[in-house]
Amino acid sequence: MINKLKNIILKIIYILIVIYLLIFIPAIWGKKPLVIISGSMEPTLKVGGILYYENIEIDKLNKGDILVYQLNNHTISHRIEEITENGFITKGDNNLSLDTYEVLKPQVIGKGTNWSIPYLGYYADFIYNHKYLIVIAVGLITIDLYLTNSERRNVNEKDS
Repeated sequence: MINKLKNIILKIIYILIVIYLLIFIPAIWGKKPLVIISGSMEPTLKVGGILYYENIEIDKLNKGDILVYQLNNHTISHRIEEITENGFITKGDNNLSLDTYEVLKPQVIGKGTNWSIPYLGYYADFIYNHKYLIVIAVGLITIDLYLTNSERRNVNEKDS
């Protein structure tokens, strides 16, 4: 019974680590994840989802693109409504009016996708804020792999 419970827990840990890695694998190709924390872009981008964005040259941004930018220590993703000489006028899809500020070119981080992965942001945010859980999980998996390997060697030695 204890062995069965241990195997179930380890399988869950393996799955959670694989999911966490899958969230960040697109970064290899320059697609960075961003957790959506407000409903300003719903229904396109749902709260708790993950939006991917990439660095892009400012002059390649167009009206209608999702702009990811930094404002007062917050990362925001809103749609470009107008391109100005100094930057962009933006608006959240779910907002009734344009944003009250102009996003200046130095504030731009990148261009976001028009889709997000629902709910995965809650998990990514939790793990990001509790990084020690990844260390513990990797430690448990390492111990499990070592013990499993040792058991196999012992069985093979007995068979020889």
